[in-house]
Amino acid sequence: MNIILIILFVFAILIKIFPPKKPNFYYGYQLGSAKKSPEHWKLANQNAANYLILLYSFLLLLSAILHYLQYDAGLIVLSILIIGQIFIYYSIERKLKTPL
Repeated sequence: MNIILIILFVFAILIKIFPPKKPNFYYGYQLGSAKKSPEHWKLANQNAANYLILLYSFLLLLSAILHYLQYDAGLIVLSILIIGQIFIYYSIERKLKTPL
């Protein structure tokens, strides 16, 4: 699970460092109303990168702590990952619905 989290964390950092310039089907936040306008696209990708970096950092730290305490952290980390992804989706969509 840690390898997957590290890969996801690296991708989140890449989106933060190299945000997609314009809407596309390959790279960046693709959900909801992000493709409505260039401003929505930029805001969605900035927020998604920040939220994902926080989520993956937390999960890596939690996974390391639970591994140190010799707990099987797979189900716990996976559950928090899924809940975190849903929270990120709703948070970004709520921000996109407010006037820019």
